[in-house]
This record gives sequence, structure tokens and C-alpha cells, in this order.
Amino acid sequence: MRFTVPPYSVSDDRYIKRILRHSPSSLVELIAFTGAQLPLPRDLGRQEGLGVYGPWALADAAWISLGLGQEINRAPAQKRDLGLILGYHLALDDPVSQETKEEKLTRFLLRVAGQQFVWQVDEYSELSRSVALLRQTTPPEKLEVVGPDWEQEVLGCPVTDYVGLARFAWGAATGHRIPQLMGRFAPTAFAPADFSEFATLRSTDDVSTVLERHFVTDALKLRASFPASPDPLLRRYTHNPLRATPLVSGYGDGYLIPVAAAVLAKAGLLGLYYTGGENNSPRGKAFTRDLGRLFEQYVARQLSLLTDATVHPEIPYKISKKETGKSVDWIVVFPNLVLLIEVKSYRPTAALRLGPENFADILAARPGDAFEQIRKTDRLIADNHPAFAEIPHDLPRRGMVVTMEPFHLLNTVELRAKIPDIGIPVTVTSIHELEQAVTITDVSLADLLLTDAQQQRALSLQQLFTGHEFLEHNPVLEQAWEAIPLPGNRRW
Repeated sequence: MRFTVPPYSVSDDRYIKRILRHSPSSLVELIAFTGAQLPLPRDLGRQEGLGVYGPWALADAAWISLGLGQEINRAPAQKRDLGLILGYHLALDDPVSQETKEEKLTRFLLRVAGQQFVWQVDEYSELSRSVALLRQTTPPEKLEVVGPDWEQEVLGCPVTDYVGLARFAWGAATGHRIPQLMGRFAPTAFAPADFSEFATLRSTDDVSTVLERHFVTDALKLRASFPASPDPLLRRYTHNPLRATPLVSGYGDGYLIPVAAAVLAKAGLLGLYYTGGENNSPRGKAFTRDLGRLFEQYVARQLSLLTDATVHPEIPYKISKKETGKSVDWIVVFPNLVLLIEVKSYRPTAALRLGPENFADILAARPGDAFEQIRKTDRLIADNHPAFAEIPHDLPRRGMVVTMEPFHLLNTVELRAKIPDIGIPVTVTSIHELEQAVTITDVSLADLLLTDAQQQRALSLQQLFTGHEFLEHNPVLEQAWEAIPLPGNRRW
């Protein structure tokens, strides 16, 4: 694939005009064909020669073409045109060119991380986690929304079928050898036997009903979603609706899929978080609270895989008649370390992803509040509070904040400097990192966390994994993966 990157900054207006030279039917089909050939999401960060053909760039060009383009009096797009468009995208002007503060590079990196890293995920873990948490994790108490009938009410089918459908659509879009079928999913092209693995989606109509409800958009909806007066320096970093509705109707048989990786993201935990919590309604808010409670228990399931530690649940304590509280969510006692774990279903906010001037204040609030909870628990253990009698007070202590989505760069010195030091080393860990950490086989996780106390104040778990050995599969994730149907017996 050929492309040319201009040696100068390109304005957002010029970039958009370049896209609108072409009819959406030709350009977006070319984008879908190209997107279907991209590496698996987990391999994007390691792929050499990807060039300008990142899924984030393809999705942005598709959104503009579908939302603003027209078919009449427009030239058909060729491969060279797409290469030039994506070259323009890479050269788009950015606020970093106009900022003079010392923090401008950090703010730029926050934008890039929010734009690109969300696509570079391990699809096996992402899809398995959805099933493991929502189908195979027992809540500590009755939840508000997630009950016996919630899957049918919210999704229209079991979670396993929902995730399996995303795999099915992704496999159809990326697995064809016929160019005309790449980047497409047409349920009517499959025989009834191809749906036999599903528990409830047994026909084309069943599949189409769920797709139309959650996965499908069209040009009119995308046009309505395009901001009336976008910030020309930040528009490409804002939410792209093709992440939420990755299938497009109205362009030939079945559905066009501009960026196949977005279909997998829709069935990941973040996609389900927004599907169940859509419209910010009271019911949606209740669903997100339920997800947070289940997430705490899911973390405990992962911690139970540690073979050399005892896991203690949250401990209530009393300091005076008026002052009571609870510890961090989980306290993990190793022979040589006490690990204080606070679990948060936080994700980087849309504002943080744009690298705002007040990013330090945002981080201090979330996940900075988790640091404060770790600090209080650390002090109570150090002071031999009677509620913590089972927790050794004479062992080294470390803190860990486990988040549902990664806070990229938060363990770097530059960003951690924005969160007050609480007296013990704390690492912010995504659930994906924890799922790997609990399967380490050649050393104790405690030993890794104790390697370099000073450096650990700004060190991620991923950095500590280098050179170590792990189980081939996380047992919790593998159990969930096996529960996901494989329609048409397609494996990838």
C-alpha cells in the first residue's frame, strides 16, 4: 500500500476537503477492504510497515466520508487517493504546534494514547473478559440491573451470543479471499447451520435484530453525529461513532464494516459498559454501578490464581464513635509483602484524552482518590489498628490501583508527579496487566514489586514482565473463551 506524507502541517479543513472529493460508496468500500487486511488488534503496536494505515485513521476518514460526503459529481476513490488522505491525517496540525508550556509534550502524548492505544488491545482477553465478568462472576449481593433477565432486556440475547456474534461478523469481514466480500458482513449469505452454535440467534432474522439494535448505523445518523463546529485541532481525537456502531447499512448487500477491529471493541467490556449505560439514564447509571461491583469480584477471581498469597476482602474499621471507614478493596498478603489493592471501574475521560491544560486536576480526582484510600489503609496497618490484626504490620507494603481500562502513561514520571506521593510505591494497573501478572510462573509477583522501590513509584507492571515466564492461558479467561460460540465453526 502506497502513501505520501506531506512535509508540512495540514489543516483539518484541507484534510476534509480532500476526503470529500470522492463518493462515499467508493472511498468507504476501499477503507473497509483495507481495514479487513490489518493485523489483529493485539499485533498493531508491533507491526512493521503499518505506516499511515492505522485503524484510527481509517475510521476517521470513513466517518467524514459517510457523514459529510455525497455521491453526485464525485470521483471514485483509488488506492493512491486513500494513501494520500491517510498521509494528510498523519500530518494534521495539532495544538502542540501552538503550545509553549513545558507540559505540551505530555498533553500531546495523552491525545495520541487516547486516539491510538484503544485500538491496540488483545482481542482474546477483551472478549473473554466480557463473558468472564458478566456471565461467570458471582456478585457479592443482589444487583440493581444485572439480574436473571438483564441480558435479554439490555442486549436482546445472552452475553455469550452477543460476543460470538461480534466474532462472527469480524471473521466474515476479514476471512474472505474474495475482494468484493472483504470488509462486509451479510447474514443472509449464511445457511441456518452456520448459526447452530448460538444459544438463541438461530436465524438470519435473529442475528439482524441484534445487529440493528446495537451494531448498525447509516449515513444519515453519521451526518447527524458530526459536530457542527468542531475544533480543527482536536476533532480527530474526539469520539468516533463508528467505534460504537461499526456496521454501516445502505451500501450493498448486508453491512459494510469500515474498520473490522471496531466490531471486536463493541463486544469488549468498554463497549458493553456504554451499551448498558447508554443515554446516561437512571437505568444506565445503575448498570454501570453493577458493572463496578462485578469488576471488584472479578479482580478477586484473578487474585485467587496467586499460589503464594492470601487474599483478604475489604476490612471495616472504627477510629471513634463518629469516624468509621473501610479499607482498600483487597489486601494480598505474601510471605514478604503486603499489597494494598483498590479497584476502580474508571476509564480515561473524554476530556483527559484531549490532553487539556487541567489534566493534573483530572488525574488527582480520578484515579487520585484511589491513592488516598491506599494511604489510609497503609497508615492503619502501620499503626497496628485492631481491625487489621490479621495483616502483618512489619512487612513492606505496596499499593496497586486496578482499573477497568488502561490509563496509558500514568506510570510515567511526568504524569505521576501530578498525583501527591502517599509514602509507599503505587502502580496503576489495567485489568489486562493483572490478568497476566497472576499467571507468572518463574518468580513471585511480590518479588517483582519489590525489585526497586524507588523506581517502582513510576513503573508499570508491563515493564516488570520482561524476561519472565507465564502460563500459556489465564484459567479464568480460558474458561470464558470456551463458552463463546463459534458460528460456522470459524476459528481465528
